Amino acid sequence: MQSLLILIGPTLTRLALLALPGFVIAAEPAASSYQVYLESADRSQSRNIARIDFTADGMAYSVFMNETGFGDYFLSMRPFRCMTDQANMLCHLPYPYTLERRIRRNDLTALEHEFLFIRRKPTDYGIDPWNGLYYRIEKKGDEYHGLAHEVDLNILAAPPDDDSLPLLEAEMEAGKVDKLWLPRLVIRPQ
Repeated sequence: MQSLLILIGPTLTRLALLALPGFVIAAEPAASSYQVYLESADRSQSRNIARIDFTADGMAYSVFMNETGFGDYFLSMRPFRCMTDQANMLCHLPYPYTLERRIRRNDLTALEHEFLFIRRKPTDYGIDPWNGLYYRIEKKGDEYHGLAHEVDLNILAAPPDDDSLPLLEAEMEAGKVDKLWLPRLVIRPQ
């Protein structure tokens, strides 16, 4: 039976595997292009921050940040792209090392590393990676949803020893969703 599935092709193989008890393809996207939004806790504010295009296999991707939603700031001797309102500022921190832009079944870590932010007040001096935000993402139907976790992004000051992604769940603290500006990340099919 297994050799028959291989000969039929990858699409039917996926369908056949879905029929097996306990086998789930959880991370595979349903569409090829998605829009990424950051939302307030009560969902009254929504900011379109990026577009994600997936390849035909549904696993490799490219991220295109929405430049119009961000302003240019020079903080702590380096340029940042930040979103602001009257009382808050979120600055995007592109992951500075090699990142394999692929999602895997039940592993969205690479995608999570695309949306690292540092929070600050518009009146703060400089920028402090201690105030990092990491959005833990999970698939829900055709969408992906993430909640902000507070994390010290100073760990990114030195490259990782290997190709692993250094931000570990043990180093994260679930953000106080009602206290953070734009604590929700939503990725919707375009």
